Amino acid sequence: MTAMDSNFEEFPKIIQDYWYSIDWDVEAIWRLNLPTEEFPFRELAWHLDAPVWPDGEKRYCVTPRQVLDEPQRFKAEADRIENASLEYPIDVFFNRDRWMILDGVHRLAKAWRQTAKKVRVRRVPNDAVRQLDLIAGPQP
Repeated sequence: MTAMDSNFEEFPKIIQDYWYSIDWDVEAIWRLNLPTEEFPFRELAWHLDAPVWPDGEKRYCVTPRQVLDEPQRFKAEADRIENASLEYPIDVFFNRDRWMILDGVHRLAKAWRQTAKKVRVRRVPNDAVRQLDLIAGPQP
């Protein structure tokens, strides 16, 4: 993610505030040796209503809940949810005022479909994520 995306102003506010307030390298996150823990699903449930996925050429307009409700309409993302492995933990980071998924939204959607109350996560430390003060302002 980078803050200098030319379409930034067109993105939904939640995407601007959370996904574009930080920068991370998902492959570097995967390489971190972090413990896993059980985590309340409700702490991450807000992601189900965040428009994190594209619809054709338009970015950030499809929510996981839409995909779960209309899998035939959003077949590519529905297939990714179906094929997601809950063997892998979800990588989360505390951003602003809540836990944010850095990697694992498809796994979260699959866990929701399976009515999970908890999910396995790895808490990513602050020093693994770069804050982008130019957009979001200083982080608390």
